[in-house]
Amino acid sequence: MSLTAVLRALPGHLNNQRPTLGDILAALDERATPLVLLLFAIPAIVPTPGIPAGMVFGSALAFIGIQMAIGTKRIRLPLGIAQLRIGRQQLERILGKSTPHLEKLERRLSVRLGCLITPLAIQSIGAVIFIMALLIALPIPFGNTLPGLAVLILSLGLAHRDGIAVAAGLGLAVIAAVVSTAIIGGSWRLIEIFLKEPLLISA
Repeated sequence: MSLTAVLRALPGHLNNQRPTLGDILAALDERATPLVLLLFAIPAIVPTPGIPAGMVFGSALAFIGIQMAIGTKRIRLPLGIAQLRIGRQQLERILGKSTPHLEKLERRLSVRLGCLITPLAIQSIGAVIFIMALLIALPIPFGNTLPGLAVLILSLGLAHRDGIAVAAGLGLAVIAAVVSTAIIGGSWRLIEIFLKEPLLISA
């Protein structure tokens, strides 16, 4: 079964109308790391009204990235994050918007360039995902999309053992890091200029 088919079926496996992230993780099977990465990256790209998607899913992705980097076999979430809830209707809306595009991407993937899917490479990818997750979690204007796309493409590459997709995801991660650094640096520079401007008080 494709990742897209699993995601489409996910809401039907959730009994609660407001499932926790822990419920979702259990429904996906805690061992299916690429699938969990994929699902948690989607809200960083798809607008999600009513949910602080960057903070919630960025934090979850950060912990998953750390566990990948140290070689953990079974993914866990800290209790505080695992107990965060998302409305089932919101989840269905997110998946409804994203799965048609994911399906098109999946058709282009195949097993190739296996040197980027070795256990050591996957640990390095975990470190990259951790950095992308921090960028997703930070309140950077329009800063979620590129890191979210990088994690999404990396997760697809890992799931299908497609080293070319992994390489594309790593390249996008570099671009996301550069863009986010530029936005943060530019914003800080504007703040410095504003604070240095003399305060004009009219008589």
